Amino acid sequence: MNYAIVDLGSNTVRLSVYNILPSGGFELLFSEKEMAGLVNYISDGVLTREGIDRACGVLMDFRAVLRQFGMEEMRVFATASLRNIRNTEEAVATIRRRVGTEVDVVPGDVEAELGYFGALQSTDLRSGAMFDIGGGSTEIVEVREGRILRAQSFPIGSLNLFSRHVSKIWPKSEELAAIRRDIRQALRGAHLPTGAAEHICGVGGTARAVLKIANAYYKRGPENRSMTAKELEELTEALLKKNRQARKLILNACPDRIHTILPGILLMNALCGALGDANIEISPYGVREGYLCRRVLRSET
Repeated sequence: MNYAIVDLGSNTVRLSVYNILPSGGFELLFSEKEMAGLVNYISDGVLTREGIDRACGVLMDFRAVLRQFGMEEMRVFATASLRNIRNTEEAVATIRRRVGTEVDVVPGDVEAELGYFGALQSTDLRSGAMFDIGGGSTEIVEVREGRILRAQSFPIGSLNLFSRHVSKIWPKSEELAAIRRDIRQALRGAHLPTGAAEHICGVGGTARAVLKIANAYYKRGPENRSMTAKELEELTEALLKKNRQARKLILNACPDRIHTILPGILLMNALCGALGDANIEISPYGVREGYLCRRVLRSET
């Protein structure tokens, strides 16, 4: 049985098609993504008509791709892209009418939990913390002995930091300072673990992009899935030089994130520093896999 899951995010809209194995596990058959940048279409807390049109266009393109494989149904969920706007109902209704699909708008704490359950498909995070830096929000989960103690979301991400503070592609010194102030304020308002996390796991596009850059910077193979807190700090400083080496690293590893990777790595570095100095493991799985396992497969058993 194959399932198509669409993650309608603030920065990226991603289609993933999974095959459910007889053993009960799954395998990713293929994935498509579109850098829609929906957060750029928000004005005074409202997703504009152009933004809704952009979301509908991407979803219709994905539906056309699926039809080439004989698939009609796709399960669409939205995170901060539709959660953190004032016209959520209008956007969902328009997508339903034009695309012919429902959109499950996931609350922030639930998104955090789903990211954790997705990460469990590739890592044994029994005690520690998980984070997911998206385009429009960041999620944190604190776990102890396999039990979720706290799951939370706050509305700051790599793309809205860029949109709010950066005038061109590369942030100027004063723009970097403003980004850092926003991050400090957001972290002060977050309910972080009281003690240092013994295990830190990152999921999502920002974390995976940073890992790709780190593997290139430290000359490691793509099979490596971790870095130390000190390496993350060193890499952040290297990229902030904005020199030829920094540009080459970003363009080779994640050219579609050239505008968001500096705000993203600043947020990731600050967050991991607040969580502790444990090694940081980056999971290839996250909220989409969590949604598949907890929202789709469970509902059909």
